Amino acid sequence: MKTKKKSMISADFDLKLGENVVSLSSSVPNARVTALALLPTYQILTDKIVSHAIEQYESSERTISCKAGCGACCAQPVPVSTLEAEHLAKVVQKMPISKQAKVRDKFSESLAAIKAAGLEKSLKELPNLPPEQRIALGKQYFSLKLDCPFLENQSCSIYQDRPLECREYLVTSDPQHCADLNDKEIKHIKLQMSLVPAIVKQSQESQITQSKGWMLMLFCLDWAKKKPIKVRKKHGKLWFQSFMSEATGRDI
Repeated sequence: MKTKKKSMISADFDLKLGENVVSLSSSVPNARVTALALLPTYQILTDKIVSHAIEQYESSERTISCKAGCGACCAQPVPVSTLEAEHLAKVVQKMPISKQAKVRDKFSESLAAIKAAGLEKSLKELPNLPPEQRIALGKQYFSLKLDCPFLENQSCSIYQDRPLECREYLVTSDPQHCADLNDKEIKHIKLQMSLVPAIVKQSQESQITQSKGWMLMLFCLDWAKKKPIKVRKKHGKLWFQSFMSEATGRDI
């Protein structure tokens, strides 16, 4: 039986990025949906914002260090919104059995490592901690040298589904500084707009039960296995308007 696809409507708008105004177009579901249905739209929008930043940097003859085969940053702790956590759990579930087993094993091995290091409880509480404690815990996590469970041959095996945090992480400095987590030498590309806070906020809005809206990616599979998440439904256009209002700081 064929599944009926949801109809989509176009959302065209101008976005001010620094000194430039960029015309963008996105498609959103023309129906009442959960916020998760908008994630592909937010991923595409993030990619467009990042591409614009890359063009600005390259026009000034600065070179982006990040490229396929460079997994220098992939041992850093990755925060994901609960919407992305739910999506990543579905991505893993749809993998071929053999690949799925390997990925789940990597998650289990990393979880065992942070538990052995006495960091599990603190890392689960990360969203509730002040920034300085988050940074300190992040460095402790990094010291364990745990590759991302999705890293294969120094490349992301779920590149099209990678979190917004990963999409927005780009540098012009030597990749070795990322591998060493040398904050003083890492030169990040400064985006004119980050969509990470907006997706965290929408994650909070989408859940009926109260939530901080994010967690470390390492916990997403275990989190998704728990009791069903009670979520709200709204028209796709309303979700998108709420998201862009949060991202831009003005009513859309």
